[in-house]
Amino acid sequence: MRKSRRVTTSQKKKRVPWIVLLCMIGLALVVLLFAKLVVPKERQESYPIAYTDELMAAAEEFDLDPCMVAAQVFCESSYNPEAVSAVGAIGLMQIMPETGEWLATKIDIPGGYSTERLTEPAVNLRLGCWYMSFLCKRYDGQWKEALTAYIAGQGMVDKWLSDPELSKDGKHLDLIPGQDAKEYAEKVMNTHEKYVEAYPDLFACTLPDNGVSE
Repeated sequence: MRKSRRVTTSQKKKRVPWIVLLCMIGLALVVLLFAKLVVPKERQESYPIAYTDELMAAAEEFDLDPCMVAAQVFCESSYNPEAVSAVGAIGLMQIMPETGEWLATKIDIPGGYSTERLTEPAVNLRLGCWYMSFLCKRYDGQWKEALTAYIAGQGMVDKWLSDPELSKDGKHLDLIPGQDAKEYAEKVMNTHEKYVEAYPDLFACTLPDNGVSE
């Protein structure tokens, strides 16, 4: 009997590491589940979404990352379709009236275009997404340069790229003059990461290489 008890005790000692390992695995799974459920919810409270159908449709039409569009709209207007900036930019993606007139010549707007229609989410998003798609292609898929052009203008970005002190290779901006232009690109890219984390079940988004060109 004593020999049997000694074997049983030895077996128990051998089982302890396995029990600890199973507990650690279980704890890790609980933590992962908690993060998957709680982190997105907390992110969604800080980074809300609206006009989802219109946003996703425009992003798909012009082959843009929907999380990037969502981030840009958040930074531009906080999803207020009636927003008007101090310089007169209108709507979700803050489009200037003269820019809107130019953009309306590039895509078909059912029912026709007018400046007043910049407050319509679907119209504003389609115009803004076409423009961002155009800028991304113009700057070889570099989001930092495209976003900077969106806020500062193509002509200004082209001028900066031709300046060796601002761009070593003429393709990527090493330095961005002006605090507003510099902060805009960084803010949108950082917000993009938050939307990727907040809406994993809604958007099929990916994180680019640090979100900025090197």
